[in-house]
Amino acid sequence: MKNFLLLGVLCSIVFANTLEDRVKILEEKVAKLEQKLNMVDKTQKNLKQDIANSTVLKCNKLRIKKYSFEYSDSGFIKNYDFKYVLENDYNKTIKYVYAQISYFDNNHIQMVEDYIKKSIVIKPNQQVTVKTNYLIDEGGLAESLKDTPKKDIRIEFKPFEIDFEDGQILKCQ
Repeated sequence: MKNFLLLGVLCSIVFANTLEDRVKILEEKVAKLEQKLNMVDKTQKNLKQDIANSTVLKCNKLRIKKYSFEYSDSGFIKNYDFKYVLENDYNKTIKYVYAQISYFDNNHIQMVEDYIKKSIVIKPNQQVTVKTNYLIDEGGLAESLKDTPKKDIRIEFKPFEIDFEDGQILKCQ
């Protein structure tokens, strides 16, 4: 009987040590898994921030408030001088703009496709006038713009890239 008791005590001591060891091993594994989860979570947050900083589906906080144009024909060269009043509704200063301005008539036919690709400073909630020059190709629809009443002209403004003073660059689609 003493042998059974002694054997029972020995087994319980050995079993208790292995149970403690197992618990320690499991605690270490749980700690490692928590570290990995924290790293994955941090990486996902960084990726989301990178995506938000670099790609925006619409850059609708930069708008054309007014536009005007003058047609010139020197005999050799025909062109338009465009003026655009851009408004910055972002909460930071813009330092560069790359955008497309398309002019359409009532039949949705594109007459002119002009571009702004300039370093300009537009502070938050301010407007700036930007001037461009467009050379007219013979035989194209661009010359018809001069004869189209302004009420029948629809413009479409599409920014492709907006660079801010703080270094952030928005790529627009």
